[in-house]
Amino acid sequence: MAKLVLNVALPAFKYEAMYAGSAKNLVANCLDGRKVQLPLSAFQRFVTHEGIYGFFEVEFDDRNKLIGVTKIR
Repeated sequence: MAKLVLNVALPAFKYEAMYAGSAKNLVANCLDGRKVQLPLSAFQRFVTHEGIYGFFEVEFDDRNKLIGVTKIR
């Protein structure tokens, strides 16, 4: 299994674009410098009035299928 750590800073107005249908994915930089694209819905439980902010660990299986997202800070 692979794990990536992301620092996400997504203001609420950008997250709202998902509900309008214009955004479906989150593009973020990993702490190791790689850029990844993930379904925005995987971060839904972390949304606050300010948006989505913090460090997240993203886990994938051997076929690179998303297993889960955990907020670590």
